[in-house]
Amino acid sequence: MNNKLEKIYELKRELSLRRPLNQSEIKKIKENFIIKNVYNSNAIEGNALTEMETRFIIETNLTVGKKSLKEHLEIRNYYNALLYLETLTNKILSEENIKDIYTILLDGIDRANAGKYRSVDVRINGATHDVTSSHLIPQEMNDLLAWYTSEPVTINRIIKFICKFINIHPFIEGNGRTSGLLTNLELLKLGYPPITILATDRLKYYQALDKSYFGDYEEAYDFFYNCIIESLNEYLSFTN
Repeated sequence: MNNKLEKIYELKRELSLRRPLNQSEIKKIKENFIIKNVYNSNAIEGNALTEMETRFIIETNLTVGKKSLKEHLEIRNYYNALLYLETLTNKILSEENIKDIYTILLDGIDRANAGKYRSVDVRINGATHDVTSSHLIPQEMNDLLAWYTSEPVTINRIIKFICKFINIHPFIEGNGRTSGLLTNLELLKLGYPPITILATDRLKYYQALDKSYFGDYEEAYDFFYNCIIESLNEYLSFTN
């Protein structure tokens, strides 16, 4: 496990040596990441639009036939939320930031729940445990942020925070999308490129999160380390 962390630090050093990147490299990297990330983040949550259709919607602002308005809005909103992250990279993470991100994700989809913690109890499909009861969410989120911001942020701290966030499951829907955006926001603050969790890795991802509920973070660490290494390698490939 520590070998993977060492690999991450080594690749980050290499990327730092190649900075500043030129504008065409940055543009190419950003375009590639946005399409890939928007597509996979929504596919994990059940959106049926393909990667090609996702690209079409983002690049043209047009709609794809026979796909629902909600699916189109999920693509557009996630794209807008990614852009919004850039305004938060110099701020300490807060509940306000999290709720603002969630508001963007629900724009035009669910005005009643936008920016609000859920008021009903839910279950995560396939999980072996319950999530936080709705009446306890405000306190648990407050405690989570207090814990997270009490010490300097590290990769492991980000991963642990995301696991705890998912296991609280504070929102009525879109917790996975919100957690993906928070992961990348916090990685960007540490100078890492953003990551993408692939839809094809959904089961592995869910299993790691499920184990983390019981205090076993090893699989989650390993899963996220692999995503970070993949992202660093991808960024380096664009700078060759």
